[in-house]
Amino acid sequence: MAGTQTNATRSTLVLDIGKTNVKLMVMSKIGSILDESRMDNASIDAPPYLHLDPDRIWQWLLDRAAEFAQGYDIDAIITTTHGCAGVLVDDAGPILPPMDYEANVPDDVAKAFEVVQPPFSQSQCPSLPQGQNLGRQLFWQQHAFPDQFAQTQWVLTYPQYWAWRLSGVAASEITSMGCHSHLWEPGNRGFSTLVEQMGWRELFPPMKAAFDALGTIMPHIAQRTGLSPDCRVYNGIHDSNSAYSLYLHGHERAFSLVSTGTWVIMFSPRMDLAQLNQDRDTLATVNLLGEPLPTARFMGGREFEILTGDLDTREFSVRDVRAVIDKRSFLSPSFTLGGPFSGRQGKTVGPELTEPGEILARATIYLALVTRTSMNILQSDGDLLIDGGFVNNTMYCRLLAKLSGHERCYVNHATEGTAVGAGMLTVWNDDSSAAPLELTPVEPFEDPGLDAYAAQWERLAQAPA
Repeated sequence: MAGTQTNATRSTLVLDIGKTNVKLMVMSKIGSILDESRMDNASIDAPPYLHLDPDRIWQWLLDRAAEFAQGYDIDAIITTTHGCAGVLVDDAGPILPPMDYEANVPDDVAKAFEVVQPPFSQSQCPSLPQGQNLGRQLFWQQHAFPDQFAQTQWVLTYPQYWAWRLSGVAASEITSMGCHSHLWEPGNRGFSTLVEQMGWRELFPPMKAAFDALGTIMPHIAQRTGLSPDCRVYNGIHDSNSAYSLYLHGHERAFSLVSTGTWVIMFSPRMDLAQLNQDRDTLATVNLLGEPLPTARFMGGREFEILTGDLDTREFSVRDVRAVIDKRSFLSPSFTLGGPFSGRQGKTVGPELTEPGEILARATIYLALVTRTSMNILQSDGDLLIDGGFVNNTMYCRLLAKLSGHERCYVNHATEGTAVGAGMLTVWNDDSSAAPLELTPVEPFEDPGLDAYAAQWERLAQAPA
């Protein structure tokens, strides 16, 4: 039986659902990825609103799990997903499709929600564009679909929806509940006035930790996949907090984290919550221990694709970076919604560039400068840690190491930090477990013109729109 095997032979199945990709990974109990499968993730642009497609993921999950079960002794399953997603369910399953956070909320709904949303001083949650506040999504669903909403037994945040579907056990979890949702008061560690005012309190199942085992997989899933009936299902976690948990568990010195991907998410745990600025896309999320976590964000990965997507290469050199600095060619923010320069329209200032390497270098410098802006707002301190997709962009890391002013800067080359962080939660309480961090010091980028370039960029970014 799986329960009688050692950690050396047992493994964990990690379902990592991002906005554009879904991954299923077999992971050892020490954080090594043993096998994996991937698929593209796409939302459905059809009534009743732009929505996620969990049924497609479910069928894929069962097929891939059946394949992995033939070669590995899997005794645990855990899910990590992007934030700001929830599913209304009853015993039969979803009542309404889960909303995509990029759905455009009707103007009348958005205005009505402003009347009931908690003040920033209470929720530490700004009013974000589209459906990027889960509370606004629920408000829209309740008002547009009152009959369906009235049938709701549980409101499940997205990782917990998958745990419920696998185990039949409904639970809430703090990192997803506290992810710019308007549903939670980080400072008071409790539900917000919105939840009480709207009568939603009883719709949220009991709170469990991300690393709690809810039960074992449903019998029909064991039969369908060949997984052991004793395979445990863990509650799961929001993706940025999944990556953060590795450092929380394994980095001894004080640190601030820049986690990169479609979103660039920055965490600065020692900042005073009263100094957060809702107009600059700073907020308080909540770590898996329930502690408030000052956070800043912008869609850096999306911006990089917008700025460089037409190029056939992703290669550029130090010479390209120096050329951009010398030419004083700038990208002035912002090219997506949100971020520290929300409401501004991005534009090019200075000489146009035609060389692919210089275009890539300019976009990289731009991302580093926006990242620094958010880090400064967060008053980031301690060691600077960088993880996620942009660790492969060496110049982004070197620029940030220089521009940020942190004494020490490291990158974590474990590119699947979100999945590994989630997998390690299944052994969170095991004293012998150690977070699998692969931290490498970053050499700051030096150029005599960089400081002047950065100062001119800041003047452009702060100039009246």
